[in-house]
Amino acid sequence: MNQKQKTINFLFLIFTLFNFSCQKRDKKMELYEQYANKNIDSSYIEMFYIGPNISTPFSYPCSMISKEVLKDDINYKKIDDKQKIKKFMDLYSKYETAVDSGGMNIRIKVLIHNKTKTDTLCLGEHFNTYKNGTKMKDNKQLLNYVKDIIDYENTVSSFVKKHPERYKSKQ
Repeated sequence: MNQKQKTINFLFLIFTLFNFSCQKRDKKMELYEQYANKNIDSSYIEMFYIGPNISTPFSYPCSMISKEVLKDDINYKKIDDKQKIKKFMDLYSKYETAVDSGGMNIRIKVLIHNKTKTDTLCLGEHFNTYKNGTKMKDNKQLLNYVKDIIDYENTVSSFVKKHPERYKSKQ
């Protein structure tokens, strides 16, 4: 083997070793990030919701629960209190995937903003839960906690505000 061939083989060997060490490092970083993301606290949580006991001509999908679609008919609350977020995340981590697909009639949309991604949780008024588009087993404890945070039962819908004459209590 001549000197040129030895140099090429040596460089090839160095390049190969370097490439493998980078791949191992990338894999270690990926595993670390996966672990860190599981234990990361949410930075803040946004909640979009329509009022309780509202009849609609069709079921609302999660994408409809937004300011862009419902304009003034949507309510909004931002949560950045660390204790509330911690309790929310403790309850949120207990979700399990549901077997049935069921219908979707969403009333509350929760955006959980982490440092690396945003999860979407869609909740029906009493049941039906979707996490990032996947049907989940209902978690009544989390649903009630979310309703307490936003004072859901005392939310007056914009439709009722616009037409109070239709909703006066009968005396």
